[in-house]
Amino acid sequence: MATRVRNATLASACLGGALVLAACSGDGSADPSPSSTAAGSVPQVTAGSGAPGEPAVAPSVNSEVTSVEVTGIEPIATDLAAPWDAVFTSSGDALVTERDAGRILRVSGGTTTALTGPGADALAAAVDASGEAGLLGLALLPGDDSVLYAYLTRGDGNAVVRMSLDGDALSAPVDVVAGIPKARNHDGGRIAFGPDGHLYVATGDAAQAQLAQERDSLAGKILRVVADGSDADGSMPEDNPFGDLVWSMGHRNVQGLAWLPDGTMVASEFGQNDADELNQIEPGANYGWPEVEGLLGSPDGTQLGDTVDGFTYPVAQWQPTSSASPSGIAATELGVFVAALRGETLYWVPYGSPGFGKPQAIVQDLGRLRAAVTDGADVYVLTNNTDGRGSPRVADDRLVKLELSAG
Repeated sequence: MATRVRNATLASACLGGALVLAACSGDGSADPSPSSTAAGSVPQVTAGSGAPGEPAVAPSVNSEVTSVEVTGIEPIATDLAAPWDAVFTSSGDALVTERDAGRILRVSGGTTTALTGPGADALAAAVDASGEAGLLGLALLPGDDSVLYAYLTRGDGNAVVRMSLDGDALSAPVDVVAGIPKARNHDGGRIAFGPDGHLYVATGDAAQAQLAQERDSLAGKILRVVADGSDADGSMPEDNPFGDLVWSMGHRNVQGLAWLPDGTMVASEFGQNDADELNQIEPGANYGWPEVEGLLGSPDGTQLGDTVDGFTYPVAQWQPTSSASPSGIAATELGVFVAALRGETLYWVPYGSPGFGKPQAIVQDLGRLRAAVTDGADVYVLTNNTDGRGSPRVADDRLVKLELSAG
């Protein structure tokens, strides 16, 4: 018998792609534009101890769930313009980024209000919304709604900035990590706090595939940085695997970051032509781009989730890429929820014993989906039909809450 699901715990949320030589992007268009930031750009950071935070107590994953069904959809916000990410405050308000306008909205009690102040003015003035770039991911400092982090594309590259939030007013932004290579496509953009208290940053290969394998470039990586609202923000945690900001490498364009309740980290990633990926992220692992894509290019006999000859392969994949283009993801005790752009689908990926299952479509009537997010109790979806690539419907774009039943 199906049971109503209300306790989706410890999860997090996380766009689009293209490659050199006019390869097809994750959002389904070609754009060969090179990065305007030189390879090997170094982060502009302040020094700090980098001591890890206290580990979270991880509840169990519900490995008995064999199916998930969406039984209801409730609009929370409508008429959004090219929204990209959403995070929830402790009071239940949603903060939503609008990519092209470079603004952040507060959604509270059915009312949508644009944030103001020096920070809002600075974001709108600095954002470079060419192609798939712009104002992208958001993250609130755990336990402190007054400290907000944002990922944006600027003239000098992609950057993560910190601002103070006082009511609806943002302070002037302070750089946390800057100099991340940018392009019209493959800018990454998702940021999220892990159970260890550190901030994780998804970057793209900036349409230069080789950067994903270059150790001195921040492109095509997942970064892990200190972020506690102090001058230590942006410094290297002392246990990072390479002795720098890089947590994992060999990524094409990571758009989703989340942690399952047992602490397992997962990330969604756009493929080029063959396969989109859901990866289980391990510190120091190399996920193979551009040498491999999904299982394409792997040695005979390689299975999903294997690590072979130095490359770690996805735990789930979508073929062809038109069936998915996975963007933001949320993870709960039920498994992983993956928002798909070109596929116009919300996928559920089971997780339990013996591991990850095959992705299953559970929503297919909302158009392009940019993000799946959770407030710790429910799962929400952010649509993406108004950025010039979708077919807007009445009241698009929307943030909607899902009613889920599990069997």
